[in-house]
Amino acid sequence: MNCRGMALLTGLLLLAAVSLLAITAAGTMTLQQHQSANFADKTRARSKALLAESFARAWLYSRADSERASSCTANCLLPPGIYHDEDIPDNPEFKSMAWWRDHGVPAGGSPGSGPVTGYVGEKPMESLWVMEELHFEPVDDDSGETGYSGVGYYRIFSRGSGNGPASVVTCEAIVARPWGGEFRTVEFPPQAPLSRFCSQFSDAGACGTLAWRMRR
Repeated sequence: MNCRGMALLTGLLLLAAVSLLAITAAGTMTLQQHQSANFADKTRARSKALLAESFARAWLYSRADSERASSCTANCLLPPGIYHDEDIPDNPEFKSMAWWRDHGVPAGGSPGSGPVTGYVGEKPMESLWVMEELHFEPVDDDSGETGYSGVGYYRIFSRGSGNGPASVVTCEAIVARPWGGEFRTVEFPPQAPLSRFCSQFSDAGACGTLAWRMRR
């Protein structure tokens, strides 16, 4: 009897240990699934923010010189879409979706004119951008070697959101854009790599993304 009792007790202990291991493994697997889903959603939000940034740069590179007053040195871009320096709050990454909806431009949209013909976007409010002009720097080059008469410097904030309310990514880029020269602008929406625009200039520091960071 004692032997059978001990065997039964041992079996019950082993069964309890196996059950505990199974429960722990299931809990760990569920946690990993949640972590994986959150990571995937955050990655999706980052991709949306980068998409908005690329549309903002493409729109900037597609502007013709005639849309900017040649004698202007500050707050110079004529069409809507670019805010003046300090018009955007210091921390737009913490602004509500309502603020971004009121001030931002959806990827695939053009400031002041809405969706771009030929572009079909999925949930445009998941990818938004705002841009401000920092300053304009004239270039004194009588020889014309640079191919432009000045460079505008702009700050782009782009916001991407995932499926979850906490899956929001906001990025900031400082971008330079030459003005006043015999060079080709890009198509909007973009049809080719945006690097082609800056490849027209011998001075690599005068065009393109100068700084980038993820704000949120």
